[in-house]
Amino acid sequence: MSGILRELLCVSEKALLIEEKKEGEKNKKFAVDFKPLAGVLVQEAIKQSMENKFPGLGKKIFGEESNEFTNDLGEKIIMRLCPTVEETVDLLNKVLNGNKLASETLAKVVHQDVVFSDPALDAIEINIPQDALGVWVDPIDSTYQYIKGSADIESNQGIFPSGLQCVTILIGVCDIQTGVPLMGVINQPFVSQDLNTLRWKGQCNWGLSYMGTNIHSFLPV
Repeated sequence: MSGILRELLCVSEKALLIEEKKEGEKNKKFAVDFKPLAGVLVQEAIKQSMENKFPGLGKKIFGEESNEFTNDLGEKIIMRLCPTVEETVDLLNKVLNGNKLASETLAKVVHQDVVFSDPALDAIEINIPQDALGVWVDPIDSTYQYIKGSADIESNQGIFPSGLQCVTILIGVCDIQTGVPLMGVINQPFVSQDLNTLRWKGQCNWGLSYMGTNIHSFLPV
């Protein structure tokens, strides 16, 4: 169903907001703590958002990241998106060793609603049985480049060999019985940077292939 793809695009945009938060926090200790947390937070936000909109789908969303953390006190914490902002703040506060401000900032982001619209996608309605779907999430592809955070890499004919521009959020949907790909989302949070504000602009691409319908967001070259 194309509604699932629309929601995946929305949650990938939310993931972009989560990953951008590391740039706005100047506390070095927070940066160290946050970078490994970001991928898990993105993954869990995607799982919970999809489960809320499409009950039963959350258990068929798989990802690369373990959601278990050990904080400075030796406490083992299972990271998840809680029902309320306040509960998520409390959980993040444990993971981030008492950094309440950072916990509140991140919790507000993961609980906010994000709207994504694409006329090409909005114009179609494809009905794919939900029980046939499996979802794989790579919440931060090019993790090393994300952790390193280099923003001054020169491109080679428009292709970046390294740096933040390589970082993507990847979401793939397949037929869970056959493994045949059906839908996909590629979100690039760090495409170009405004040199005045230092804020990043991203871009999101998607594709869908099912029963003779093949559509995608890429512009013809």
